Amino acid sequence: MRNLFEILAFFRDELLLMLTILISLTLFLTAASPQAMALQKLYTGIITSVPSLTLGLSEMMSYKEENQALRQRLMRYALINAELAEAGRENDQLRRMLHFTETQPYDLQVAEVINRGASTSLSTVTLNVGTNQSVLPNQPVLTMDGLLGKTITVAQKATVVHLVNDRNFRLSVKVGAEGLRGILEPLYGPFAEISGLLLNSPIYPGDRVLSSGFSDIYPKNMPVAIVDEVVNVPGENFSRVRVRLNVDPSEAEYVFVMVGRGAGS
Repeated sequence: MRNLFEILAFFRDELLLMLTILISLTLFLTAASPQAMALQKLYTGIITSVPSLTLGLSEMMSYKEENQALRQRLMRYALINAELAEAGRENDQLRRMLHFTETQPYDLQVAEVINRGASTSLSTVTLNVGTNQSVLPNQPVLTMDGLLGKTITVAQKATVVHLVNDRNFRLSVKVGAEGLRGILEPLYGPFAEISGLLLNSPIYPGDRVLSSGFSDIYPKNMPVAIVDEVVNVPGENFSRVRVRLNVDPSEAEYVFVMVGRGAGS
C-alpha cells in the first residue's frame, strides 16, 4: 500500500492531466453525434487496456521488492565472506605463532593487544595476560619479527608494555658483521639511531641490529632493527647510524611475553 501511495505522489501531475482529459472526453461523448460515437469506441478500447497497464505496474513493484531483497541477501553474503576471510587470516597467523613458539629457546606466553596508548607519558600497549599467566614486570615482549618492548605494569589479567619506539626507550645492541656495540635510541616513527659507534666503523645499510645481551632483561641476539643509513661527518668521532625497527607497534595484534629464558638461555 505504501508503494502505491509513493507512485501516486510521484505521478500526481500526470494523473491530474489524465483526469482532466477523461472528464472532458466524458462530457464530449455524452453527445449523440457520429463523431462522438467514433470517439466513444476509441475511448472504450483505451479503458479496456487499463487493467493490463495496472497489472504491469503491479509486476514492476513486485520486481522492485524482489531486487531489494536480493540486494540485502548479497550484502549479508558479502559480510559473511569478509568475516570468513578474516577468520582464515587470523587462523594462519596463529598457526605461524604456534610454530614460532615451538622453535624458540624461550618460554613464551601468547598475548593479544587489547588497548593502545594506555599511558600519557610513554608509548604503550595493553595485553590480555597478567600474573595469572606468569607475567611479571621487566619481561621482554616480542613478535615473530623482533622485539616489541618490555612489560612495566602487570595486573592479574592485563599487562602494560613499554614500546621499543618510545623516545624514552634505551637498549644495548650490537650491529654489523663484527657485532659492534652501541645504544639504540628511538627517533620518530619506525626509525631509531645507534649512538656510540666510532667513525668509519664497518657498518653498512642492511646490517642486522640485535640485542647485545648486556641487559638483565633482554637476552642476546634478539632481532631489533635493520641499518637504514650510515652518515660519517668529518670532524666527528662517532658515526650517525640510523636504523629501521623490525616491529611496527601499531600493527601488532598478537605478541609473545618471554616469561622464562628456557633451557640453556
